[in-house]
Amino acid sequence: MTSGTVLQFQLRKRYQGFVLDAEAACGPGITALFGPSGSGKTTTLSCVAGMLKPDAGEVTLNGRVVFSSSKRVSLPPEKRRVGYVFQDSALFPHLSALGNIRFGLERTPPALRRINLDEVISLLRLGALLLRRPSELSGGERQRVALARALAASPELLLLDEPMASLDAGLRGVVTGYLRRVKQDLGIPIVYVSHSISEVLALADRALL
Repeated sequence: MTSGTVLQFQLRKRYQGFVLDAEAACGPGITALFGPSGSGKTTTLSCVAGMLKPDAGEVTLNGRVVFSSSKRVSLPPEKRRVGYVFQDSALFPHLSALGNIRFGLERTPPALRRINLDEVISLLRLGALLLRRPSELSGGERQRVALARALAASPELLLLDEPMASLDAGLRGVVTGYLRRVKQDLGIPIVYVSHSISEVLALADRALL
């Protein structure tokens, strides 16, 4: 692992008619994982997060091995210290915005909590939305709540799987601004999946093709 590397992975995952064979090292800031639909972007993120088990390879996060087929290591997602924001936000419909955000906090042991919940709520300007259910939020608001839930868990790495794919152009601009603030104010490394070159140019420090 080279100096400044946050995430390093070498992954192989076979499906019928498709084989993902990916290797990369990602540093601080925002790394875009760019490519057309069906090229394995989401599969790569799922393997890094621990929601999908590679057939072979290794994943290290800040020098800590979280998966290795040769060493027989495979930590569950909750042990990897990774936040994940899905394309459709995947909020719990029965919980308020605050309840969803607190879910991220409560699943993190107190000794590992590094991010202040009030700071996240202020950063993403969610104060007026906290008592609303997901059904009462716009698409951009739901994505901001999902981002806050991931950040509340104090992750070492944030994975974003096309979080703006379902938003119109105006909302994409809003969410892009919030992601820049997360990068600047919280300093959490981000891997950002996209098939939009404009999003990559607007956000990323580097890109994996």
